[in-house]
Amino acid sequence: MSDYPISTSAIDDNRAVSSVIGVVILFGFLILVLSLYQVEVVPQQNAETEFQHSGEVRNDLVELRAGILQAGSIDQPQYQTVQLGTVYSTRVFSINPPAPAGTIRTSESYPITIAYESNGTVVETIPTRFIEYQPGYNELDRSPTWYDASLLYLDARDEGGGIALIEDQNLVDSDGEVQITALQNEFRRSGTGQVTLELRPAESVIGDIPEADLNVTVPTRLSNEEYWNSTDISNNKYSVTDDANDDGIHNLTLETTTSSLTIDTVGVQEVPEEPVQSSSARIGGSTSQNKPPVVEDLIYQNDAVAYDGNDPDAVAGGVNFSVTNRVGEDVTITDVRVTPRNSDISDLSDDGLPNGEPVTSEVYVAADLADAYVDYDGGTVLPKTVDLDTDGFTNNGNAQLSDGATATFYLYEFIEGFFGSVDMSGEDVEITITYQPASGGTETKTFTITPNSGGSSSGGSDPVINSLSTRSPGQSGQYKVMYGVSDPDSDLAQIEFSLRDSSNNELDSISDSGISGGAAAGETDNLNPGGGTADYVRVTVTDESGNTAQQDVDI
Repeated sequence: MSDYPISTSAIDDNRAVSSVIGVVILFGFLILVLSLYQVEVVPQQNAETEFQHSGEVRNDLVELRAGILQAGSIDQPQYQTVQLGTVYSTRVFSINPPAPAGTIRTSESYPITIAYESNGTVVETIPTRFIEYQPGYNELDRSPTWYDASLLYLDARDEGGGIALIEDQNLVDSDGEVQITALQNEFRRSGTGQVTLELRPAESVIGDIPEADLNVTVPTRLSNEEYWNSTDISNNKYSVTDDANDDGIHNLTLETTTSSLTIDTVGVQEVPEEPVQSSSARIGGSTSQNKPPVVEDLIYQNDAVAYDGNDPDAVAGGVNFSVTNRVGEDVTITDVRVTPRNSDISDLSDDGLPNGEPVTSEVYVAADLADAYVDYDGGTVLPKTVDLDTDGFTNNGNAQLSDGATATFYLYEFIEGFFGSVDMSGEDVEITITYQPASGGTETKTFTITPNSGGSSSGGSDPVINSLSTRSPGQSGQYKVMYGVSDPDSDLAQIEFSLRDSSNNELDSISDSGISGGAAAGETDNLNPGGGTADYVRVTVTDESGNTAQQDVDI
């Protein structure tokens, strides 16, 4: 028997090596799992998000088409909201592609012509446009949806497919009556948020057309084979020409009479650029005795969202919403009355710091000319009319909003007695805004908001672009952008301005990393196209959590 002791160093070394190998294998397995998750699961989940949005935006576009036709037929302005894009779920251990932004725009202008059938003499020419919605999906098909001669359809022809009809033609009814709505004014918006299109009918502009047989020619993107042969319009009452100019536009000619013809004109955001109406042929649908009202008001954007503020709980007790100034001049907002329909909602209290910021003030109004806030010590009882320049233990005066700009309102948070914050999703709140137009006087606007669920405002919500406009100082060929932005989380970080041409090529850019807090407004330095032809500016706002908002503004 040996007297030498048995050494254990070799055994310990082997055990150490085994542990290292185990860690390496486990780490490799985790990397493999994460890689498979990134490649397989993330695209699938993102595709589900895009699919849900595609259904929502399809419904929005159906409503938009109906609003266009209704605005012309009843001579009343209509307001339709389109959700341009969407955002993916936040991920911790995987990476999302950029949020899929969408673009809605009007096409270039094409003529509708009215001519006598007997001799072909054109008696009236009315410009019209198509509307295109282009999604920016990363997983699903990006085929655009078009509004075209009262039709609504998905167009996959550029990808080798065909068209998928969503809404049928409304030009000719079963009695042979012809009703055409000419869509006018240039419009373009991009981003992931909502955009509201104001559809304004023409005011009365009388131009009589004597009773006669007429040929009315309407531009369309679809040929006989692609759609018109399948309609129930009598074959002897219409014809469609080939694409003579090789621009994708066909001419649909309808045979009718003066007494059977109605042509309405509807403008996007403004009254039509070239309104034409006639009492005999009802071109435009109005007479001087039936003049449609001109909307001069603050317009609620139907975008209320419930968020959780910077307080200890996780209840979405705050509300954000916005209004657009369509008064026709600058306004000063002086008072905001807040009346919950639910009588159990008793108070408004932000319970957060710092004071004087969105989410951490009971009332904050982010406007382009001047913001306003009111912060109460311990909150305030509801219902309450909040006087912006006198109420609270601290305030900074009235809000000022320029014509055409949008203001975002922050109300934080709604409280139910001793039970704390109330989840405001689905809760009706009546809002009355008192404002003073620059020309004098005092007006009020009352509407009811019903917030959707937004979640937490503590780093989880996107920035908001409240207002954008451009100008060219001294017609210099260079451009400045006036902007107003805000963020429910009070963590703005950066704003970028990209001057682009119609082919989406960047001509110049400016970036400002000095913005912070809950709101920022100002005007950029000059953007120089450098010999190119500028078409629009793309504005991107980013907060400290990496959330973004993007919108295009035309030059």
